[in-house]
Amino acid sequence: MGLFDSIAGSVMGKLAAGSNPMLQAGLDIMKHYGGPQGVLKLMREQGLNAEVESWLGSGSNLPLTVQQVVHVFGAQELAEMARQFDFGAEEFNSKLAQYLPKAIDRLSPDGKLPSSQAELMARAFSLLK
Repeated sequence: MGLFDSIAGSVMGKLAAGSNPMLQAGLDIMKHYGGPQGVLKLMREQGLNAEVESWLGSGSNLPLTVQQVVHVFGAQELAEMARQFDFGAEEFNSKLAQYLPKAIDRLSPDGKLPSSQAELMARAFSLLK
């Protein structure tokens, strides 16, 4: 990751933290797993290819269940994130299951995810307008 990507990620994280804790949680997850592509790779490896393709495609999005979220990211890691963002574990997992499909769908209007932190930031800001 380049210097600009690092700065862009830091700025986006600070802006997100003040506005929406789930946005910040999503950004933290993406950062931890190597960006949106890393998150989707992990989800595909865990058998969620149809779900991922629906979020990237132009049709309706397949849902993500709480059980799938826990299976992909692990109960302990999710519990730590829930505490970090001052949520109960069940509430956090439920919100993440709702948030991820929508976020991926909205970040990939052309079926492709941003390839850098800077592009991710630009797309995320454009969605906030």
